[in-house]
Amino acid sequence: MYTDIEWALSQGLPVGEVVPMVERLMRQAQPGSLHQTYAKRQLCELICRTEPFRAARLAHEILKEYPDDDRALAALGLACLHLGHYKKAEQSYRAALHIVPHCPWYAHNLGHLLDVVMGRSQEALRWLALARSALPHEPEIASSLAHALLRTGQVERAREELLEAFGGNHRQVHDQLARWSR
Repeated sequence: MYTDIEWALSQGLPVGEVVPMVERLMRQAQPGSLHQTYAKRQLCELICRTEPFRAARLAHEILKEYPDDDRALAALGLACLHLGHYKKAEQSYRAALHIVPHCPWYAHNLGHLLDVVMGRSQEALRWLALARSALPHEPEIASSLAHALLRTGQVERAREELLEAFGGNHRQVHDQLARWSR
């Protein structure tokens, strides 16, 4: 069953098709086994946006047994973000980054949270720049960095980041900057 789930995830099957497979493994695996923990982690990551309370509960179950599980911490961060528990989301992302200091997605999520949700754009720049240097061709990260740069008054640098994120489309950059400046 584990290999079926890995195959489904690698093929990008819709979440609605993968979740029942993961739930089945979670039920059938021995309590506390690596397979059950794997299933809980996968389910937690798959449902963070749609069922954040359940995802948070699963993350806590994993962290009770494996306190250094960076993926469970990051999933908890995302679940808490969707639940509106921003300080707990920040703590979770920071804890995940403490374990895996150069993970670009954890750094991006923390930076985006600090910038957009918490209004701490200057502090966010550190994390977004780390993510950008690790994944220089990722448009989502470039866009997040551009947003924080704009909020800290670095308009030209923001424009440069967006130009790269939008493949040199000046009109799209202009429109995005105008939306953010409102």
